[in-house]
Amino acid sequence: MTHLKKMVLLFCMSLALVMPRIVAAQDTMLTVINTLSGTEMALTEADLRAVAQTTVNTKNEFVDAMTAFEGPLGRDILALVGEGGSTVVLTAVNDYAVEVPYEDFVNYKVVFAMSADGEVFSRRDKGPIWVVYPMSDHAELQDPVYNARLIWQLVKVEVK
Repeated sequence: MTHLKKMVLLFCMSLALVMPRIVAAQDTMLTVINTLSGTEMALTEADLRAVAQTTVNTKNEFVDAMTAFEGPLGRDILALVGEGGSTVVLTAVNDYAVEVPYEDFVNYKVVFAMSADGEVFSRRDKGPIWVVYPMSDHAELQDPVYNARLIWQLVKVEVK
């Protein structure tokens, strides 16, 4: 076997080893990490849809009318990596991050919305995931502090 053929064979073998990881990384919609337990999960759209889905009907400063947001509850996603921590860091695709008290997910039906009024979010329109609080159901949530937590294009959740 010539040197060139050996190089091509080695390249193809290494590509075969790396390709499944590249495909898996592209399929990941949300990475969830519990820094306390060291648990990390890469969730696909199918994984997220396999978790019980919830609808939260609410208004916020980013929609014009009452809207039905659908997706898994944040607390159910956090439970996948274990309980604990006092803070959850939510990070968007553009690396914008916001710190949220863990208690928010316990006290409210915070939904990791994947659609609104039946329309799946696109990347251009707050997708793949928009964190939505049930603002219309709780007067205390009608505060600019909570508007800042309505992060869209969510790609990473980290429990600290």
